[in-house]
Amino acid sequence: MFFKIGAKKSDVQLAVLVPNFITTLSLCCGLASIHFSLVGTRWDLAIAAIALSMVFDALDGRAARLLRVSSKFGAVLDSLSDFVSFGVAPAIILHEWLLTPAVTPIELGAVMIYALCAGMRLARFTAAVPSTKPAGPSSNYFTGMPTPGAAAAVMIPAMYELSNVSERKIPQLVIAALALTIGLLMVSRVPTFAFKKISVNRRLVVPMMILLGLIVVNAILHFWLTLTILSTINVLLIPFAVLVKNRRRSAEQGSELTPAAAIGEGTGSVTVVSDGLRTDEHSAKGDRPEQSY
Repeated sequence: MFFKIGAKKSDVQLAVLVPNFITTLSLCCGLASIHFSLVGTRWDLAIAAIALSMVFDALDGRAARLLRVSSKFGAVLDSLSDFVSFGVAPAIILHEWLLTPAVTPIELGAVMIYALCAGMRLARFTAAVPSTKPAGPSSNYFTGMPTPGAAAAVMIPAMYELSNVSERKIPQLVIAALALTIGLLMVSRVPTFAFKKISVNRRLVVPMMILLGLIVVNAILHFWLTLTILSTINVLLIPFAVLVKNRRRSAEQGSELTPAAAIGEGTGSVTVVSDGLRTDEHSAKGDRPEQSY
């Protein structure tokens, strides 16, 4: 049974439950989005509920780290909340609004694949072995597209239509192709930027603050258009993230091969040393390199 009747256990500190409370709020936002989608008249509230769920999803992890509390229950609840809010809710919006009145098997399959990929990614995250290796340059990237970013990306057509910039409708096949692409990116090994871990030059702080102010003003005047532009930029940065990481990886491998060659000089053991280092790295991570979600 979920609730056990028996001897009264010791009290639980309220601070321990704060991250789970925030995660529950995120889950409620996802359920509210599904409600507004099924009603079929308040699509703006349906998408806004997903956006609010993103805020709570960002806060629960920070609250857990700040209060230094964590539990397996909280991790599973967080994955369930993410699946409902960023997997199921966006898929229902696509199905009930953008892909109606006639949904072809191809379009239905694309929406289903998006939701399934979100569930697969979160299941992999929940079952992943935590990394014991100190954070390095690879921690600046996610492996694949995280589910909140995927939800924002797949909602680009919906937010574009809400912006009323143009009366021209986006073709349903384009929407289906976008949903399929974003779904595959979630379960791929393609690196994407983890912006909260990226450091910037001090000289760029003031310009970035000014840019943030401009974004806020533009969001007040043109809310949905601003979200559409930001989500599109996030998607367009993926090829740049791949390029930057590949260059950094090549530089790191070059720096590692130099001392290895010096050690194995004249013995023909350069390849053995290099492969040994690579094997140790994977075994330290449970054969799950760069498990960031």
